[in-house]
Amino acid sequence: MPPVHQELDINSDVRTVARAQNYSTIVKFINEIAGKEPDETPTSVEIFANGSNWYCQVRRGDKKTRPLGPYSKQQAERIRDARRKLIATKGTSRLLFE
Repeated sequence: MPPVHQELDINSDVRTVARAQNYSTIVKFINEIAGKEPDETPTSVEIFANGSNWYCQVRRGDKKTRPLGPYSKQQAERIRDARRKLIATKGTSRLLFE
């Protein structure tokens, strides 16, 4: 009698693994916090000169951001206007004050 050959069904023991969820609760938390304005203190965007170089920084109360620059005076005025528009639309919650 010829020997009986059994084929092994390799796929019967393999399980498919579900894809991982692509989100983070930390990121959701940060976005939620960033959406809230931390303070109602008036905010101003200032430009100032140091020699022939011009810098732009944001001030809120006694806190201020690190100066951006150096720029020419015209560039600093453009940066100031752009930052004012961004602050008006998105607020100051994403700025890092020193």
